[in-house]
Amino acid sequence: MVHYIQNDFLKIAVATKGAELQSVFNKIQQNELLWQANSEYWGKHSPVLFPIVGTLKNGMYRYEGKEYQLPRHGFARDLHFEVEEASDSQIILTLESSPQTLEVYPFVFKLQIIYSLKKHCLEVTYIVENVSAMNSMYFSLGAHPAFNVGARADDFNKFSLAFNNSDVLHATVLTEGLLTDEQIQFALSNRKLHLDYKLFEHDALVFLDPKSNEIQLVATDSTEIFNFKYKNFPFLGIWTVVNSGFICLEPWAGVADFNTHNLHLEQKVGIHHLAPKEQWVAQWSLSIPKA
Repeated sequence: MVHYIQNDFLKIAVATKGAELQSVFNKIQQNELLWQANSEYWGKHSPVLFPIVGTLKNGMYRYEGKEYQLPRHGFARDLHFEVEEASDSQIILTLESSPQTLEVYPFVFKLQIIYSLKKHCLEVTYIVENVSAMNSMYFSLGAHPAFNVGARADDFNKFSLAFNNSDVLHATVLTEGLLTDEQIQFALSNRKLHLDYKLFEHDALVFLDPKSNEIQLVATDSTEIFNFKYKNFPFLGIWTVVNSGFICLEPWAGVADFNTHNLHLEQKVGIHHLAPKEQWVAQWSLSIPKA
């Protein structure tokens, strides 16, 4: 099922499957900002990555003497969320642990995702709660929204990403989905990364220390398409498929395993720890120009 909320500036659609954002329509410019899941390139819009981000080494992890398997990016994107609250400007969706999730992830959790419209801005808030009164919980969470870049796929190199606090970016190299000790440096021009499909010929760009927490998609004439902010996400991924016409801006609280990882969940780089009954909150937002 798909739910819609809107105001004078934005209209969004959210599916109960995976709590996935399906559409972000700019009513001022009358254009769709979110990638519309062309299966030729990538069949998703904005999946929720939980309880892991990226790939596990050997597709598995160890916790308290047991081995568990999880697919890339976890299971939340494939499960049904319950609509806890819906109004004209906000929708709250909830996923709770179940016998199905406990087979592959031995923690009792509650995951809430809140989509809110505030004038020219869409805010997406994630709340992870350790429901257990006794046991600690380990998790990662990531956002994966894909945005249209231009009207055609070959418009891609007519745009740049402008960073609010970065003159240089250091991307950690992925090999077969796992992080390595190798890095690539990108010197920015006026804090802008010019988009080119060649940047993504091997895989996503993964930034373990991105510095910036605000990114603008801008055209070559400096026209701002949107402004993207995130908080309490320490890592960032940027990804596309060559010739697709989209760019993914992915704030992460967690990353794929390093190829040297020992498979123990609590020792995984970027893993978050929640004490019993504790909550964790993070957010990203997208704002369109007011004129």
